[in-house]
Amino acid sequence: MEHKSHTSKKRATLSYQGRGLAVGIALGLIFGLMLDQIAVGLVLGIAVGLGVGRTLEQQAGKTDKQQDE
Repeated sequence: MEHKSHTSKKRATLSYQGRGLAVGIALGLIFGLMLDQIAVGLVLGIAVGLGVGRTLEQQAGKTDKQQDE
């Protein structure tokens, strides 16, 4: 049972990173089209998206730990 709990938390963390990446790519593409530099926009969008996803993942981990106590 404990192993299943661990895998479900792992999926949740990947979900945050995936969502951040998807939003970052979309916004980066729009930003890149505005500047006529699609590659630069995508790179910046991916970087920001992964950063946001990682931050959300860490915040979710903190609230999970607080609820466990």
